[in-house]
Amino acid sequence: MLHLLLGRANIDRTATVLARMTRPESGEKRYLIVPEQASHEAERALCAAGGDRVSTYAEVLSFTRLASRVFAQWGGTARQSLDAGGRILLLSAALKEVSSQLTVYAKPSRKPAFLTRMLATIDELKSCRILPEALAQAGEGEEKLRDLAIIYGAYDALTARVAADPRDRLTRLAQALEESGWAAGKEFYVSGFTDFTPQERRVLAALLEGGEVTVSLLCDRAEKGDPLFDPARRTVHQLVELSRRAGQESEVEYLTARRPQPAELAHLEENLFRDRPGFWPEEPEKIELFRADSPRSEVEWAAARLRALAVEGFRFRDLAVAARDFEPYRPLVETIFPQYGLPVFTSAMTDILEKPVLAVVAAALDVQ
Repeated sequence: MLHLLLGRANIDRTATVLARMTRPESGEKRYLIVPEQASHEAERALCAAGGDRVSTYAEVLSFTRLASRVFAQWGGTARQSLDAGGRILLLSAALKEVSSQLTVYAKPSRKPAFLTRMLATIDELKSCRILPEALAQAGEGEEKLRDLAIIYGAYDALTARVAADPRDRLTRLAQALEESGWAAGKEFYVSGFTDFTPQERRVLAALLEGGEVTVSLLCDRAEKGDPLFDPARRTVHQLVELSRRAGQESEVEYLTARRPQPAELAHLEENLFRDRPGFWPEEPEKIELFRADSPRSEVEWAAARLRALAVEGFRFRDLAVAARDFEPYRPLVETIFPQYGLPVFTSAMTDILEKPVLAVVAAALDVQ
């Protein structure tokens, strides 16, 4: 059975999910599946909602941690997986094996930067469950797709002999779930996602075959509604179709319990992206607008405001800074915030080829 819980941003969907997970009348094992970066906060929220004994019947997992749990019981942990550096080196070896067969990518394949771009493309293909054979068939008469299929197939063949590619982990998880029946009699709650990759949808389909699945989504209506929620609406339709193909029923529930918030913020949430927004009739108390002359002055104002809030008694972990594009602000934040005594952490990915050891290895591989 698939349950879909829909609600706007001012609806406390998380509280609803946790309340249902911690209800006392059910004896089934329950799992909350969240994005990797949200697992710690979700564990804290689950413990706060369920009390000291919640860990005896409920657990927070990401998709990758769910894979580890299933593999630990049904096999699959013994096989080694490639790390980021290993993937780079194995792709380089695969390129050498098939270099004589390439046309469009014959010269770029000798450059280190090409390896990272090719790995990103392979990752996308794997997440969409597109096999080398399907890519080759689609690329008949197209040399670029033909080259890509050859490289992809050679890389897959090497991973089969040497070590598993971590991007295949969810595919292996879905196969293990389908063969083992591990999900039978369990309840799964999925929260914090806006959409799902084909790999993740296959895992959800495998969970549906034996267990109860509840998915919480930020969406106003399952059918026609605010265009702002069209991406989430597509996810709703994909999940309903997935449930139908799995031979399971599905139901949609619209949540109405609003979370406590200032009236100004509720008004902003409802009107910000409307074609004809309503206007707030008075001076807002909970929203400030500051017009800065430059990004630096903007960051300095934010740092001063955060420092003032900390002096008033707010905890640093309860304060956050958001931007549409954070990259231009990152060096300013990392420089200015410490000057105001503000502890700051920015989460960012770095290019593996920027690491000294890997840069040397990649340069050695590029020797003609």
